[in-house]
Amino acid sequence: MSEIPREAVLRAVLPILSEAFAGPADPRSTHFVDNQADCGLFGTLDALTAGQASTPVQEGGSTAAAQAEHVRFSLDVSTRWMRGEREKADWASSWEVREVDDDAWTALRQQLHGAYDAFVVMVHQQPMDAELLDGLVATVAHAAYHLGALRQIARHAAARAETAPA
Repeated sequence: MSEIPREAVLRAVLPILSEAFAGPADPRSTHFVDNQADCGLFGTLDALTAGQASTPVQEGGSTAAAQAEHVRFSLDVSTRWMRGEREKADWASSWEVREVDDDAWTALRQQLHGAYDAFVVMVHQQPMDAELLDGLVATVAHAAYHLGALRQIARHAAARAETAPA
């Protein structure tokens, strides 16, 4: 079996990861998100107010703020792992942020952008091996899963806004 060159793997996987976070580079051609700009995680989160981000779809359900913090946390853990830091992650703590005010919501979205950027930079600095490929594919799947959850939360937030008394 022949090996796939590192750059070929990165050219295949990183655009899909970027699509999950930033939306498609060209909305006329996507891998899995809608054919519109800003339909990735960042755009979906940016369309929500702090109040919407703090409101669960159902009693006891997750909030957009919790989803955003969990994704930020996972990117940070993955980046640290690539640096060789192998401390056990407290995944339960990644769900503790449930409500945010305007300032905290802005800060959380900025932190998510920073975590994504740091992850991509670190990927470019790593040798391609099975562990990196596994982590990249898992990160794409994880981002896509949470994008789906966030899109559902955003859809419910929009519906609530339409039916709210003026």
